[in-house]
This record gives sequence, structure tokens and C-alpha cells, in this order.
Amino acid sequence: MLRRRLPSTNALFTFEAVARLRSFSDAANELNVTQPAVSRSIKNLESHLGYNLFERHGRWIELTLSGGKLFRATSMAFNTVTDVLRDIDQQAERRDTFKIAMTATAINYWFIPRMFSFNETFPTISLDFQFSNDEMDGFFHNIDLGIRLSNPLDTDMHRWPFADEQIIAVCTPEYFSEHGCLDKPIKGFTHSLIQSGDQRFTFDEFFHATGQMRLKTPKFIRFSDYSSVMQATLQGQGISLAWVTDASKQIIEGNLVTACTQVVKTGRRYHVVASNLNPMRPMVEDVRDWLISEMRNDHKKMTLILKDRWSLY
Repeated sequence: MLRRRLPSTNALFTFEAVARLRSFSDAANELNVTQPAVSRSIKNLESHLGYNLFERHGRWIELTLSGGKLFRATSMAFNTVTDVLRDIDQQAERRDTFKIAMTATAINYWFIPRMFSFNETFPTISLDFQFSNDEMDGFFHNIDLGIRLSNPLDTDMHRWPFADEQIIAVCTPEYFSEHGCLDKPIKGFTHSLIQSGDQRFTFDEFFHATGQMRLKTPKFIRFSDYSSVMQATLQGQGISLAWVTDASKQIIEGNLVTACTQVVKTGRRYHVVASNLNPMRPMVEDVRDWLISEMRNDHKKMTLILKDRWSLY
């Protein structure tokens, strides 16, 4: 092994400096040590190797044939290591941190399932997710991009259309097969309706907006947060109301299906937002375009899925 051939790794650094500068004194200055210390290090190295590395002519020194070979090898190795370290540093400098704010449900069920696509498109970006809700004011000034419903307070924000607010009833394919549609349960079954206490749109409001009769004896499962509602729905525990901006990926991949032909369109719209107080980095513009493109693709696929699904009923 190399370390057995050398008295110390420091001896190799000392040798490279002396050979490159052709001076013990100059090497001592570069290494921030005394000239006698450099001389001792070279003598110990030569003694350890068993041959001379320099021919000394007073204050002038010259590499021996063996010293020349060792210098070329060490110089090449040191330059390679230097180049690699420089490349690593540059990669670290290029890796930008991007802060994005979305609801916990949108992060878990819309964004995370497409992380591989994001990383392929933006290999140097480190993501910093921030949980948000649609009522937060001022919060979005401290992040690069956020996704939220249209809000009068957004007049001091840059805004780009992301998706219309659409609410649908969803469940797993297995639950649907066993229990039937939301408005027509299979005989002998009653539906389990899953919702959260802070949910902006309830089943009562959904039935009213779609003109459907309320279920007579539904079983309710309630959670304190909407992200748990989605998780329970994906586990086949019942039917929940889902926002397309949260659930589109799950429906496209077949993890969820619509449990009702009706779609509620509230007239509100989600936007990608960014503070107009700070200049927008090119990277942020690229991520914004990627987000909007992903949602547009989801919308096209969702339109076809809903059309094909309910044409069978």
C-alpha cells in the first residue's frame, strides 16, 4: 500500500512543492514552515525510499531521474484531486434551494408522486416544502412559489392561472365495486362519508350544489385534518370530497375513482403565486412553467377519464 512506501503523506506534499518550485526556501514559504524542516522532510523521504530525489548544487537543486518520475506522478495526481474538488464545489454552488408552499394534501398526493419527473427535469434543485393554507397572508413573501386559491390579498403578488377549483366525490375502485355510486348505494349497503372538521366544502353543500338527495343513514368518519381524509379514502374506508388540484394524480393512476357523475365548479381558481418584492430567478420561472404544464396535462387526462368512466353508466 502507498502509505507503507512513504514516511508520511505530508512528505509527499513537501516533495511536490520543492520539485515544482525548485527551491527549499520557496517551498518552505508556501507550506508555511521553516527551510530546515523542509530539508529534513526530504532527507527522511529519500532515506525511506532508498534513493535520491534531488541533486544539490549549493542553493540550486535539480531532480534526479527517479525524482522526475515521482514528480510527474504526484503532480498529475494532485491536479486530478484539485480538479475533482473544484468540480464538487461548483456542483454544490449550482445546487439551488427552491422553496415552495402548498397544502399538506397537495404536497403528499399531487407533488410527491411526480418527484422523479421533477428531479429529472431539475437535477440541481434542492426542494424545501412549506405547508400553507389559502388564508395565510404575508407567508408567501418568504417563499419562491406557492399555489393557492384566488385571494384579494394577492394584489401585491405575481399570479399565474393554475387550475379552476373543482370538487368531486372519490373512493377506491374496490369500494365503488362493493358499495356503488354516492347517490345510488348497492342495496343492503350504506356509505361511509369521510371528511375533516376544517373542510371548506362539506357533503351537505355538495348534495345541495349538485341537486342530489342527501343519504338517509350514512356513516361518518371525521378527521381533524384533510390530509388524513385522503389517506383514509385511499385505504378504501369510504367516500370523500376531493379537490382536483389534490387528487388528480391519484385518479389518473387509478388509485381513486369518482363516486358521482357530478362535479362542483365553484368559480374560484387556483394560482401559482410569487412575491413581487424580489426579482424572480430564472430557475423559479422554469419551475413555475413545469407546475403549470403538469396541471394542464392532468386536466386533459382527467377530462378523458371522467368522460369514459361515466359513459358506462
